[in-house]
Formats: sequence, C-alpha cells, structure tokens
Amino acid sequence: MQTFLPVPDFAETARILDVRRLGKQRVEALQLLRALTVPGHGWRHHPAAAMWAGYEEALTRYGLEICAHWSAGGRADTCAASLRTDLRVALGRTTVRDVTELSAAGELPPWIGDADFHRGHQSALVRKDPGHYRAWFPGVPDDLPYVWPSSDRQRLSLGAAETRAAATRTRKGSARE
Repeated sequence: MQTFLPVPDFAETARILDVRRLGKQRVEALQLLRALTVPGHGWRHHPAAAMWAGYEEALTRYGLEICAHWSAGGRADTCAASLRTDLRVALGRTTVRDVTELSAAGELPPWIGDADFHRGHQSALVRKDPGHYRAWFPGVPDDLPYVWPSSDRQRLSLGAAETRAAATRTRKGSARE
C-alpha cells in the first residue's frame, strides 16, 4: 500500500510513473480514501493512510491526476468517478480543488516537498524498475528506506453509521450484564 510521490507535483508524478504502477496507484488512492472515510474499511491503520489523514481532498486530487494520465493513454478507468463519489459522500464536497487551490488553502499535507520523503520514493521506484526510473533519478541509490510521515491532522471522526453500530454494541453489551 503506497501512494508514490517521487516529486511534489501530482501531475508530474503521474507522468513519471510506469504504466504498471500508474494503474495500481488509481486503485491504491481509492483504497486509501476509503480507509480514511469508510467505517471499518481495511488499511485504516496502515502508515500510508495515516499520512493522508485530514487531507482526503488532496488524496483525491492525487488520485484524479493519476486517473487522468491513465485515461490519456487510452485506458479505461472507473476509479476517478469512485474517488469523486466517495469524497462527496464522506465530506460533502461536490468538486475537488486543483493543487494550486489546495496549496493556497493550506490543504496539502506538510510532507509534500520534503526532500527525504520524495527521495525515498525515488529510491523505491529505481529499485522496482531500474530500466524505467534510473533515467528519471540518476544518482539516487536504490536502497533508501521509505519515509512514513505522520499527518498533522486528526482522522475524520466516526461516521454516523459507525456511531450507531457502536451504540448498538454498547446497548447489547449492557443487556447481557
């Protein structure tokens, strides 16, 4: 589980990624958005989800940039519509701001632009496919670890459905006592 960001710019990242990883990133962005917004969804405690916590719109923008580049290559995509729908359901957002708007509003994670973070992703990509990535990242060693930053924001609070489920479990537990 990973959202590759070898450079701070989402669209440039999409241009850099090889087709295999580009396709996978569409799905991973959607899985991470659901991990952050759907009660009980898997991957909720993964470091990749933790670093995007509170920045669900930015994660959606990342996913949409990936999907746009994927589709521009003539490939079918269903993830972009799912990302938009999931963000609307979770946060009530009917539009997704572009990166410039997100940045101006302070809605990009603080680790975007962190040199060590991006270099770790460059290294991982060189390790995974040196034939493709060595030209993009000459001189980057292939053995650097990932940097897993924490978000400076809280995760979304429990959704109404999860709150109701917790209340039901509590009532059932009280009835047994």
